[in-house]
Amino acid sequence: MKRLQEEQMRVVALACGVLLMLGWFTFATVRMEVQTELVGSDSTRPCVPVLMYHHILPQDEITGLFEDNNVVVSLEQFERDIQLLKANGYETVSLRQLNDFVRDGAEIPSKSVVITFDDGYLSNKVYAMPVLEEAGYTAVIFALTGWMEEHPQTFRTDALQYLSWPEIKEMRRVFQFASHTDNMHSLSWNGKGIMTAVPKEDAAADLQRSVHKLQGTVYFSYPYGHYSEKTRDVLLKQGIELAFTVNPVSVYRGDDPMALGRWDMYQYSLTDILPGIAK
Repeated sequence: MKRLQEEQMRVVALACGVLLMLGWFTFATVRMEVQTELVGSDSTRPCVPVLMYHHILPQDEITGLFEDNNVVVSLEQFERDIQLLKANGYETVSLRQLNDFVRDGAEIPSKSVVITFDDGYLSNKVYAMPVLEEAGYTAVIFALTGWMEEHPQTFRTDALQYLSWPEIKEMRRVFQFASHTDNMHSLSWNGKGIMTAVPKEDAAADLQRSVHKLQGTVYFSYPYGHYSEKTRDVLLKQGIELAFTVNPVSVYRGDDPMALGRWDMYQYSLTDILPGIAK
């Protein structure tokens, strides 16, 4: 009975998490419309688009809880995105390469892209990983380390499930793992990510746990894209070198390494981001 109650509580918690994400992405859509001057890239300067995905499902499985859900991109769209990048000669680069490009102006391939996933869903392994492997691409998962499972779970298309630590170890041949906090993916009373609202020492302790679990990562993505001077200071003191928002802009040399943009692939297409790309 206790185990059943715990499982029911977990299902409720996951459902609440999805609803919170929906609320945030509705807000983000409005904000992005206001920021239309940010959309597009300056073709005269080298830049790197950083693509952001979350949960991947086949189109015919996007029903119920996931229908019209802003954290879900269809497998068919993801396959098209990867095929289009590959056909146009794009190469995936690591966060270390991106760091060197931003901070030191290092040279990288002229057609570079970074592919990222937030949260750490099991669908990233089931659906995204084979597509990336076939293309010879790598990607980054910003994991909620406090939500990862101790043991692998049986995959289901009707629920949000998280990766397990044994799976994370296995997936490192394709994915680099970075922090999305340990357990601070929720909204505060003011509608902002809770990491911006809690005392600095609490944010620091959460980040330290996450970094430790990920064997010393120096990369981070802000939950909901929200950050403040306080959270920036916490990240810098922990040794974080790159941090990502959800602002729809590509990354240029000399950009603020603690507030880099990413393109939400639920909101945008590759033709929006790379106008010259051949279909």
